Amino acid sequence: MKSKLIKLWDKFKGLLKQGLTPKQLAISLVVSSLVSIFPIFGISTIILTCIALPFRLNLPIMIAFSYVAEPLKLIVIIPFINIGARVFGTEHTLLTFEAIKTSYNIDFWNTARELSFELLCGTIGWALTAIPLGIVLYFILKGILTYFDKLKTNRLLTK
Repeated sequence: MKSKLIKLWDKFKGLLKQGLTPKQLAISLVVSSLVSIFPIFGISTIILTCIALPFRLNLPIMIAFSYVAEPLKLIVIIPFINIGARVFGTEHTLLTFEAIKTSYNIDFWNTARELSFELLCGTIGWALTAIPLGIVLYFILKGILTYFDKLKTNRLLTK
């Protein structure tokens, strides 16, 4: 059982890396996490594809990581809207997350029209918090991934 888990983990690590440098892998993970918490539902995969292809990033790992991180959107959407509302100096008309979810399930475009100001506030709140957080996260991930890459290289050289 343990050897099967080790083999599965090795396959996963190979998929994760796929010839990418630690810098490219860190960018892939940070971009997918930032896009996955973007406060507009249903556009993550399209945005990730549009970013990953021209920059030759690891699209499968970005989409997989985005799906794993997607529940974070449920946690941060209301705080993002509150931050954006403070920037504009207004109160938002949003009731609860359940109201947003129900409205999206009934009619996406009508919800987008009715909640467009809240979506704008959420986008501003996202930009003010997620982008600086993404920059910090990038440097942390790049350092960690570079360390493990050097550790792996040293282990291969000593064998």
